[in-house]
Amino acid sequence: MGRKAQEVTHFAKQVMDECVRLQKKSGMTIKEFAKACGFGEVYWYTRANYSLPLNLSDLERISEVTGVSIGDIVMDSKRHAVEAAERKAQAGGYGLAAYNADGKQEAINGEAGPDYDEPA
Repeated sequence: MGRKAQEVTHFAKQVMDECVRLQKKSGMTIKEFAKACGFGEVYWYTRANYSLPLNLSDLERISEVTGVSIGDIVMDSKRHAVEAAERKAQAGGYGLAAYNADGKQEAINGEAGPDYDEPA
């Protein structure tokens, strides 16, 4: 099964979140930032609310405006997503999000996994 070209993946959301963080850090309003990047406001909002993903040209423009390399935008997006997940886990007293996913706890408890005969 292939993914749809315009699907907003988890990774695409992380990168968009990082770009929003960079926009806020820039001190520019959304309108000013979008204009500086050559985007219309609707274009920016459509991506900020995860209706469509950013493309590489968009990242290039954001990189030029913010002075942050595309590589750093991508790496920082992953780092900030991990930090946010850890903060959420600590604040809520939940376990790590990965362990709360369906099927993960059973695997950890040894209730799921390969079928084999227990030694007698």
